[in-house]
Amino acid sequence: MEEDEGEYTLEVSNSKGTVSGSAKVKTLEYDRDWRTAQWGANNLIKQLLGNYTLSNPNVRHLRFLLHGPVGVGKSSTINTINSTFQGHVNVKALAAAEEGKSFTKCYETYRIMGKGGEQLPFVFNDIMGLENEEKSGVLIDDITSALKGHVKEKYKFNPLTPLCEGDARYNSRPTLDDKVHCLVSVIRADKIGLLSARDVVIEKMRKVREAASHLDIPQVVFMTHVDECCPLVQKDLSHIYSSKKIKQAVQDCSNKLGLPMNCIYPVKNYSEENEVNDEVDCLMLDAIVSAVNFANDFVRDK
Repeated sequence: MEEDEGEYTLEVSNSKGTVSGSAKVKTLEYDRDWRTAQWGANNLIKQLLGNYTLSNPNVRHLRFLLHGPVGVGKSSTINTINSTFQGHVNVKALAAAEEGKSFTKCYETYRIMGKGGEQLPFVFNDIMGLENEEKSGVLIDDITSALKGHVKEKYKFNPLTPLCEGDARYNSRPTLDDKVHCLVSVIRADKIGLLSARDVVIEKMRKVREAASHLDIPQVVFMTHVDECCPLVQKDLSHIYSSKKIKQAVQDCSNKLGLPMNCIYPVKNYSEENEVNDEVDCLMLDAIVSAVNFANDFVRDK
């Protein structure tokens, strides 16, 4: 309880005298949730998303582009989304086991499939990760080209030279289907507080956000590794929206990337698990519902 916070003094006495010590006590949890989650509604939400009607008849699917630093879990996020809808742990997008250089090298589209094998009306694109050096990792120009729909499937990213018109993998006449309808920034909850606003990767992410904003593309953040950010959440994921550490991570993310807190969604990816989990699915579904609604508004306006 918050009212239990404060400085406590313990005094111990015996025949030989008295000793005392003081310590400040802080709680990890708020008295009430600072955000609501649709616990217990997973099946209904999956059904609604499976039958989702796109607002523009010229669009076959909503396209989401995932971007962020190396090792934050972009590929694992795609796997978790597929696992959530298929009802079993799915590993479709190969992910690196350790941080370092980007494991993803090519521009690839992942279709999300339902439990019965049906294709859902949205797709996710994975790209090479952002790295701390200027001439390493994916280039801002290439991400901007992807946002505009100029990057063809299987384009292999070059950290030194951006994709240019005339290249075999350059799409010079992108349709609305080819363009990105929502930018999903992926960042680690347990690392965002350690990064300064002038960190190279943070500056790159802000530049990508600026490029998306110029194109009127809506943006959200999927904040991963929440279980490694807070011991309460690691023990029980349902405490995520009463956790002070998670709220602080969301605030830090908002301050450094410039998005409002209600566009930042704490999620957990499947990593150690070999079975799906209702709480993991619930958080991911909450994030997807918002992203899908933002993307659908975007294609409607186009």
